[in-house]
Formats: sequence, C-alpha cells, structure tokens
Amino acid sequence: MTENPRLIGRLDSAGLPADNLLNRRAALPGPVQQLHRHILGAIASTGTPPTMAQLTGWAGELSIELSPALRALADTELVFTDTELTTVTGGVPFAANNVSAHRVHIAGGPAVAANCAVDALGIPAMLGRDAEIHSTDPHNGEPVVATSRAGTWQWQPESAVVFVGSNGSSGPLTQSCCPVINFFTDEDNARAYQRQHHLDGDVLTMPEAAEAGALVFGELLTGRKPA
Repeated sequence: MTENPRLIGRLDSAGLPADNLLNRRAALPGPVQQLHRHILGAIASTGTPPTMAQLTGWAGELSIELSPALRALADTELVFTDTELTTVTGGVPFAANNVSAHRVHIAGGPAVAANCAVDALGIPAMLGRDAEIHSTDPHNGEPVVATSRAGTWQWQPESAVVFVGSNGSSGPLTQSCCPVINFFTDEDNARAYQRQHHLDGDVLTMPEAAEAGALVFGELLTGRKPA
C-alpha cells in the first residue's frame, strides 16, 4: 500500500512506529523469522497457538534449536511464551491466551483476540481475509463493531474512533501501549479517557486507524524487509 507520511509521523509520536514489528523481525535470522510466520499462521487458522510438537517439527525443518529461537522471538515481543519456553501463548497481533477486549471473527476461520484496537484492525490486512471486530468503549461501556469486506471497512457507531498512545511506562509495548489503544464510540469519549488516565497519544478516525493497522501488520506474514 502507499505509505502515508503524516499518519506514520502521528504513529511515531504516539509511540507506535509503523515499521516497528518488521524492523524487529528483520534483525532476526531467516529461519527464526520463518518460525514466527508459522506461529502466526497456526493461530490464524485454528484460533489457538501451536503445540510443542508442532513447534519442534518446524524447528527441525528449519534446522534451528527451538528454545533459543523462542527466546529471540519472546525478547523482541513478537511471540508470547511461558517463562520456561515450553508453551507459546500468543504472538502479536494475537493476544496471549486468546484473551482481550478485542475479538476478531475471521471469515471462514476462528474468532481470535487482538492485543489492541490497531492489532485487531491489522489482522484482516495481514491475512488478506474478511473479518468482523467486536470491542467495547472503555469509557462508557458501549459496543463498537468494525467490519472489513474485500478491504472496505464499515463500523458502528459511525462516530467511532481509535485512541493510540501509551501510559508512559518503560515496559514492553503490550504493557505500555496495548492497554490504552482502544476503540471509542466518539472522539469526546476518547479525549475524556485520555485526560482521565493522563495518557500521551492521539485520536485516529476509523479510516486512519484501519490504515495504521495495515501499515503495521499488512506485510507481517511476508518475507519483505523494511527499507
């Protein structure tokens, strides 16, 4: 897709660089990158992370040691594991243990949980599939639904927006950014939530947020390296 420099700048300012995931993965050895794609593909197909038997089989096919590969993916926040590296629980954009406020119903596939609103919007672009997202405005508890059909988005309510930003903590993105990147029924609610929780960030329209999801995740299952 054609990159939008203004949107990329806004994402950078909000602490969500559009090329962050691609850059982190591009720094890893090729076989580890391929293991990451296998993990994401398995979650997208079944709604659950791959088993240890599957992971071991893929590692063998790729001629890599599984534990160091999982450690590299976990350290770069691409995959979620237990502390012993014996279980994969998720992988960005899919939430650990398939639990979050953002449910993505993949057409012809499972329902999965996304880490945040932008992750949810990025899943259809990453998979090239239709999907319907169900979430909740954390300020007023009202539902927000976004639907992608053949790359065209619709959402309810029509005033819905997405807040992108961070809580200012120095931890991983899943702790500093994901908890506050949410859908809201309108900009007033998003701004009120931002003030209430003293957050740094920006409010995106739904078209901007969908574009952000595609920028961040659209090529995560391909072999392209960022320029």
